[in-house]
Amino acid sequence: MNSELATAQSKSQQRRHVRWAPAWMTAIPPLSLLWLAPPGMASELEPVTGSPAAPALGIKDLGDRIHQLDDYTGQVILVNFWATWCPPCVAELPSLQRLYTSLSDQRFVLLAVSMGEGKRRIEHFKETAGIDFPLLLDPTSDVSQRWEVDFLPTSHLIDAQGRLRYTAYGEVDWDDDEVRATLRALLEEAGSGPASAD
Repeated sequence: MNSELATAQSKSQQRRHVRWAPAWMTAIPPLSLLWLAPPGMASELEPVTGSPAAPALGIKDLGDRIHQLDDYTGQVILVNFWATWCPPCVAELPSLQRLYTSLSDQRFVLLAVSMGEGKRRIEHFKETAGIDFPLLLDPTSDVSQRWEVDFLPTSHLIDAQGRLRYTAYGEVDWDDDEVRATLRALLEEAGSGPASAD
C-alpha cells in the first residue's frame, strides 16, 4: 500500500466521526473544506508510512521571528495546526501546555500554527489562555495548505532528522501514557539531554 493511499484511508476513518464546519465558517474560502473533530473525541498518533521529509514551514511568531524547521535540526518537533474558533483545538491547549512545560529541558520544540487568523486576535487569545509556547501565524492559510491540513486540530511529530513520523487528526490527550511513551522514544533517538542554545 502506497503512502498516499494509507494517508487517505486514515483520514477517511477519522472523518466518519466528524462534522462539517458551521455555515458561518464555510463562508471563508480557505476554511470551506475543513473538518472539525467533535470536542472530547480522543485521537491517536498514527505512524506515517515511509517517514517522508516534513514540508517547509517558514512563518512568523507573535514576535515576528521566522521559524524554519531547519532551525531545530536534532530536536523532536511537534507542529500543531489549530484555530481559536475550533472547540477541540482550544480544548487541546491545556494538555499541550503541560507537555511543553514537562519537556522544557529536553530536545523538544512545540510550534502551534494558527490557521487563517490575524496577529491581533491571537495576541489577545494568548493573553487570556495562559499558554507560553510559540504561536505561529498563518493568516492566509498558505502554510496550512502546503501541509495539506483539512482537519482541525492536526498534529505532526517530526523526528530529529526532519522526518514526519506521526500524525494525529483531532484532539490528542498529550498527558496520555502511550502518547508520552511515543515522545520519549523519539527523544531517545534524538539523544538525551537538553538541546544546544540557538
